[in-house]
Amino acid sequence: MTVIKAIILGLIQGLTEFLPVSSSGHLAIAGRIMGMDPEADSLLSFNILLHVATLAAVFIVYRQDIFLMIKAFFSMLGDLFTGKGLGLGKDMYRRLVIMLIVGTLPAVAAAVLFGDIIEDPALWLIGIFLIITAVLLFVSDRVGKGKKTMEGMGCKEALVVGCFQALGTLPGISRSGSTIVGGLFAGLDKTVAVRFSFLLSIPAILGALVLDVKDLFGGVSVLPSAPCVIAGMLVAGLSGYFAIRFMLGIVRRQKLSLFSAYCVLAGAAAIILNFTL
Repeated sequence: MTVIKAIILGLIQGLTEFLPVSSSGHLAIAGRIMGMDPEADSLLSFNILLHVATLAAVFIVYRQDIFLMIKAFFSMLGDLFTGKGLGLGKDMYRRLVIMLIVGTLPAVAAAVLFGDIIEDPALWLIGIFLIITAVLLFVSDRVGKGKKTMEGMGCKEALVVGCFQALGTLPGISRSGSTIVGGLFAGLDKTVAVRFSFLLSIPAILGALVLDVKDLFGGVSVLPSAPCVIAGMLVAGLSGYFAIRFMLGIVRRQKLSLFSAYCVLAGAAAIILNFTL
């Protein structure tokens, strides 16, 4: 690991975590091109820290929603403790907390089932999944005409989005892309689908961190050098922030199928690299 490589990986993680083009697939492709061992403890731990940096970007952009959800969560706990029940009908943020939990469950199941594939994917497999992402994005523009607001969402819509997020655990299938597509299939307005997708990334990334924390603290020599870690995290956080802002703007004016052609090209490149590297 060098500072230049760390910056490249940080930029890739920050941009592709929130654009519908698959961060895991791009990190794997970039790592292979730069001759890095995908199973090296230092790279696995570094990728965990890059995800922490992009999670910070979500907290900055959605700080008001997150504050109100935390407040609603503790209010729910207080009501449960005093026997008042969850009181979901009186607060949208209470319902949002439950919807995020429901939406996260399918991804947890998928992580258990597809763990071996996720850990060390072949480039040809990443390429196929990137092409599948392209198909999902292309189709979503033709069926996603919903008008449901966040207030009109329920656990049914959250579960649909969660099932699409489960697909996003596969390397090459975009988590943000699949959840946005899932929201459109569930009848959500496009801006609402994007908002819920990014909020749903919070428990998804936190869950992955909990599962991988043993790699992060597995030994003294696990992490790359401090300059590499600092540079990579700063770039990932900043690029992630701008990627979220860009995505929020583009969904109001453009179609997701704009990213579809790119995913086809990236998928084809991954398959070619599989047989040439």
